[in-house]
Amino acid sequence: MKFVKLSQAEYEEIRKLYEGVMSQACYGLFFREGMILGDEVSKIALQEPDKYFEICSNLLRARGWVDNIVFEETDAVAEGSIEACESDIPTCHRLRGIVKRVYEVNGHKRLHCEEVECISKGDKHCVFRVEPLGGG
Repeated sequence: MKFVKLSQAEYEEIRKLYEGVMSQACYGLFFREGMILGDEVSKIALQEPDKYFEICSNLLRARGWVDNIVFEETDAVAEGSIEACESDIPTCHRLRGIVKRVYEVNGHKRLHCEEVECISKGDKHCVFRVEPLGGG
């Protein structure tokens, strides 16, 4: 095996590259994991369609994902997300996946979900905006 020498500056740039790639891959993985969890929550909630969002909220609280979550027409507002940590970017990727699936199952259509506010960034709540794919 051969070894090469790197300057400290080269090493730091390569480290940043790998950290960025791995972070993005993890975010996607966590989001997909959340969608699986959202399917399970939705299956339980569908047993009482008139109370669908209330049951989803109760399950997410009981399972420890949030202290509270309110599902509104196009936004879900969460307090006390388990995924919150100090960051410059939104961190609640699993919860975003859960929220996406909860809305999709209820509306019977595919949607886009974005975390537009995050406790991790210093916002008061985590807010997830849900809209039809393509923004229309």
